[in-house]
Amino acid sequence: MNELETIGKKNTILILISILLVSLHTLYLYNSSVSVIETEKIMKQIGRFFLTIGLLYFIYSGKNWARIIAIILFSLAVVGATIGLITLNTSLPFKIPLIVIIFIYSLSIYHFAFAKSFKAFFEYQVQKANNFNL
Repeated sequence: MNELETIGKKNTILILISILLVSLHTLYLYNSSVSVIETEKIMKQIGRFFLTIGLLYFIYSGKNWARIIAIILFSLAVVGATIGLITLNTSLPFKIPLIVIIFIYSLSIYHFAFAKSFKAFFEYQVQKANNFNL
C-alpha cells in the first residue's frame, strides 16, 4: 500500500466513523425528544442504522455500486438538511445537528466522488478483492 492509498484508507475510516456517529446522534436525538417511544419506529431506525453499516462496509470493501448509492443518499440528506435549516423557525442551537449533517455528508460526498486518495484506496481494495478471488 503506497502513501496515497494509506491516506485514503485513513480518511475513509474517519469519514465512515463520522457518518455512523451522525446516525447514532440522530437516533438518540429523535428518541429523546418524543414522550413515548414507539417500538415500530425504533425498530425501523435500528434497521436503517444497520443498513448504513452494511453500505459503509461495502464502500470500504471497494464496491462501486455502494459508493454510487451512498453519494446519492448523502446528496439527498444534504438537500433535506439544507431545506430544514432554512425553513425551521428555531434558535441556532436546535439547528446545529442540521449543520453537522450538511458538513459531514458534504465532506463524504466530496471524498467518495472526487478525492484522489479515496480513488487510490478504492482501486487498491478492488485489486485486493480480485487477487483474493483468483
